[in-house]
Amino acid sequence: AESEELQDATKTQMAADEKFFAVTKEGCQVKANQWNDRSRLRIMELQGIKTAVEILTGADAQKIFRASTTTFVQLSAVTSRSSTKRRNSAYQKLTSLARHYHNFAMVQLAAMLRSGGHFDKVIGSIDQMLEVLRKEEQSDIEHRDRC
Repeated sequence: AESEELQDATKTQMAADEKFFAVTKEGCQVKANQWNDRSRLRIMELQGIKTAVEILTGADAQKIFRASTTTFVQLSAVTSRSSTKRRNSAYQKLTSLARHYHNFAMVQLAAMLRSGGHFDKVIGSIDQMLEVLRKEEQSDIEHRDRC
């Protein structure tokens, strides 16, 4: 009787183990397929990057990059009056709130908004960088001419 109980318990455990093995095997197959897909996509990405680098470092690209400093010209500019209206409206609201609450930080914010906002600093910074790059370019040209 005891051996039959042990045999039944063993069969039950074996059935559970076989079910677990089937589920695990299926999960492993899914993971293997996902890994294969990721590996394939990674290889394709690396090939794409290699092709892009070859294109960007090619002789034709170098000619285009050298010529690009003189070929881009702004032909026209479009300004939006609605943004100016919004800016003025925001300025008026900020100044009235600053007066009402006697808040100096709001006054500073309104003044910054009135003067053009934070992009002026960025534009100034870009202009400075361009000036430095032009000087470096000129020194590189002079160095090349000497050599």
